[in-house]
Amino acid sequence: GEITMDDDELQRIYQWIDEIPLSRPKRNISRDFADGVLVAEVVAHYYPRMVELHNYPSANSFAQKMYNWQTLAKKVFKKLGLSLQKEEMEALSNAEPQAVEQLLKRLQVQLARYNLRKQQQREQQQLEQGGAQHFAGSPGTTDEAGGSPPGPRFGAPPRPADASGENRLRPLPTGG
Repeated sequence: GEITMDDDELQRIYQWIDEIPLSRPKRNISRDFADGVLVAEVVAHYYPRMVELHNYPSANSFAQKMYNWQTLAKKVFKKLGLSLQKEEMEALSNAEPQAVEQLLKRLQVQLARYNLRKQQQREQQQLEQGGAQHFAGSPGTTDEAGGSPPGPRFGAPPRPADASGENRLRPLPTGG
């Protein structure tokens, strides 16, 4: 049951990832993301306390990549309500085309949902505390997650990319 993503969807994913500072240059998304490290960094960008990056060493061997994905699935994706099957982990570790993009697409949706839940919890707590004096975003109150995804822009189609711009992910030419 393979789902292929169209160019627009892929572009949106690439633009989203381009906005997140990662520890490695992004050249070939399937290979660069195959060991799970960069995916951990994407989540950590929004929720630094959710991800202990030292748990995810760069990996070349299939076994170590699988281990990273299993750790991510157990420790991080679970909190986000994202489940990852063994077959998907294998596809990711083997750098199969679009495995990463499909995961990132789901991750983007789950991060947005998680953010919304967090926001609703905060609003609920504020109501229970009687109010507006603890309004989110006032100085001195920081989100326990250490920085939440930006408001409505998150998950919305990003701005059109400028055509120049080094280091952007391009869909690989097919065939050849």
